[in-house]
This record gives sequence, structure tokens and C-alpha cells, in this order.
Amino acid sequence: MEIVHENTWKFWSFIVDKVFNIEFRRVTENMHCKLIREISEHEIGLYIHFPFCRSFCKYCPYYREFWNENAFNKYFKALIKEIKLVGKLLNDLDLVVVDAHAGGGTPSIPQSDFWRVILEELKSTFNWKADFGIEANPEDLADESKTFTLRDAGVSEVSIGVQSFHRSLLRELGRRHGPEDSIAALENSKNAGYNLVNIDLMFMIPGEDLKIWEEDLRIAVELNPTQITTYPTLLTPQAIIWDNAVKGKVRQPIKLFEKFVNLSQKILDSYNMVRIESWSKGGDYSTVNLEMTGPLLALGAGAFGFTGTYEWCNVHSVREYIRSLLNDKLPVAVARSVNTSERTSRIVADQLFCRGIINASFLREKLGYGFEALPKPFKWSLRIMKSLGFLEGNKEILKLTRKGIIAAHKFIWTFVMKVPCKLAYKLMETPWPMRINLP
Repeated sequence: MEIVHENTWKFWSFIVDKVFNIEFRRVTENMHCKLIREISEHEIGLYIHFPFCRSFCKYCPYYREFWNENAFNKYFKALIKEIKLVGKLLNDLDLVVVDAHAGGGTPSIPQSDFWRVILEELKSTFNWKADFGIEANPEDLADESKTFTLRDAGVSEVSIGVQSFHRSLLRELGRRHGPEDSIAALENSKNAGYNLVNIDLMFMIPGEDLKIWEEDLRIAVELNPTQITTYPTLLTPQAIIWDNAVKGKVRQPIKLFEKFVNLSQKILDSYNMVRIESWSKGGDYSTVNLEMTGPLLALGAGAFGFTGTYEWCNVHSVREYIRSLLNDKLPVAVARSVNTSERTSRIVADQLFCRGIINASFLREKLGYGFEALPKPFKWSLRIMKSLGFLEGNKEILKLTRKGIIAAHKFIWTFVMKVPCKLAYKLMETPWPMRINLP
């Protein structure tokens, strides 16, 4: 198949299969309430999943449902209830929220009063020292008044799903907005004074070539957002386009993958690389990094949380989410314990493969030891990567080379398709599975 799917890069597919052989199981309410309190650190992140969309993008792998005003009103009340229940459960732990985002779905759909009330509830429930960011569709922020009222409601960061500045590629993705909406959304967000404005761009879109990708990157730089994030167009079984893709009706320029990545590195060199797929002039908008390392509280239908030793997924159904909370039960669907060795691997992978650099001082802060005390498999892996030319550095700092960045891309996107995307797919299949084995 000429598409980017979970087995496109066979070597990295083999590695992910071996390293991330995991199982989620149904968990009792009492056990969940006990394990969620075992948070590894004082400072935590918080993620809210907003599962509604006005329309479905053809390549989207995430949990979402069609926008419905009646369902939304019930969801609103249920989310407030979940915040109260989780807050009461963790009240005595003296936690501080230092990172907070909402994803989806389309968190920019509701009027600003929704986020005003949610933020008021969060700030009265938790020790709050965080900016709050939401993912936004360009068509929503192209409305100048909405952009300003969201800012006034307490939203201080936005990530705009531009994806492309070319109309034909937006149609291929199934996006509702046009290039003009993206330009207006970015201008409005700057004028409204958000602390951070990120834009997402997709490459490897069917019908896209290197010339179009370079033009998208140069337009993005010219518009000068705080941050630019680029990622490949991935194909998973839950995507609307999947059946056509496996029949050979969708093709991606897989042989050009490395050139797409290298072009991003070249064109965005006026920014600082904060992750291998993201360049910034100040701050880092990312909703997923704490899913990898924790601690992250998860709120809303479809949200994933991780304390550092315990990982859980909320039910992927608005109806079941609402029903659970009406019965005063937290909406956790499946969960698993995470041992020290796995958390170590997740921290190392996040720093090295996602951020492109790892410091021994960071490891000492997180784990209590540096490179010298890493378990043998990690030491061997780092030595092999260095001998292959993927890494450079010394005893205190290791950094990906340009060759290593390509390898990291292949590893990370294989992992994303095989683990979190596949987990979401199985949770969308049935709301209360007994167990899920990955990958």
C-alpha cells in the first residue's frame, strides 16, 4: 500500500511491537480512585477532551462525535461533575496544575461562556498556575469577536488547525475552511493578544509535492506565528478514507518522506526546534507530551491520563460518559499499571525522539540518576544509535543528528499509529471493553 500506515517502516514497526507490548483492562471504581492518587510529582498537567465536531475530516484518527446542541448541554454538566469528583479525590495531595490544554474534536466550537465556566471551576478546584490552550478550527477564529471573547474568557493559547494554505489539499483532507480563514484566524489571534499562537501544517497529503510543501512552509513563516508544528498525514482504520486507501485509491509520496522532513528543517531554521516536529519563537504548545511521561489528569470523554505509575482512558462515548457521571461514577473505561522500567523508557523516548535532545541533569531530576545508571537495554540502545550516526554528544548531553531526526520521525509516527491511535480505535469500537492488547 502506498500510504503511511502502521507497518510502512518495517524496522520501526518491529521495534514498537517488541517494546510496547501492553495490556489495558477494565478497572473497578475503588481501584481507580486508589491508583489515580499515586501521582509521581507535585506539578501536573491537565487535559480536557472536547469530542464534538461540525464535520469529520477524512484522515482524522481521534475520537469525535457530530456536534449536537442537546448532547453538548448534557456534556457540559457532566464535565463540571467530573472536575468536582476528581478535585475532591485529589484535594489533600497539594498538586499544582502548571500545564493545561483542551483538544478534540473541536474545542473552539462552543461560545466563550463554556470555557469561562469550565476555567472558573478548574481554578476553584485546583491550585492553578497554568496558561490554558485550546485547539481551534480556522473558521471559528476567523470570527474576530469570537477570537477576542475566548481570550477574555481565559483561553490564553491557541493551536490553529491550518493544515495547508492550498485549497485543493484542504478539500482532500475534508476540511471545511479555506486559506483565507487561516490567515484571518492567525491575524485575529495576534490582535487578541494570546500568549502563544501555534499553527499545524500537514505534509504527505495525497496530491501534495515538495514544491507545494515548501510554499506552505514559507507562507507560514511569513505570517509569523509563535510556533509552527508539522506532521505527516497518517492513515489508521478509524479514518473515513481508510477503505479507499487499502483499495489503492489513495496514494502518498512515501519515497519523498525524508525530503519533506528535511525541507521543514531547512525552511523553519529561523525558529528554534522545540520538538522534532515543532519550531517555536517562545514556549511550546503540545497536548500529548505529558501523555508519554506524566503526570497528566484526564477529563472528558475520550481523554487519556497518566500519573507516572498508572495510565487510564476515559470512555469513548458521550452518552456513556454522561450516564456514568449522572450515577456519580468516574468514566474510566480501561487502565493499566506502569512499572519503573517502562516509565524510564517513556521519559528517554520523549526527550530524545520527541525533543531531539536529552540531558543527564534532566534524568537525575526525573529519575534520580543519569546515563551511567540507566538499565542495560537503554545503554546498549544509545550506544548502537551513536555508532549508527543517529546520536552525538557526551556523558552529560546527547542530541539527534540530522540522520537521527529522520529515524526519530519514523519511530514516533509508527508508535503513534500502533499505540495511541490503535487504542482509540478499539475504544471507539465498544465503550466498555474487558481488555485491550497493544500493539
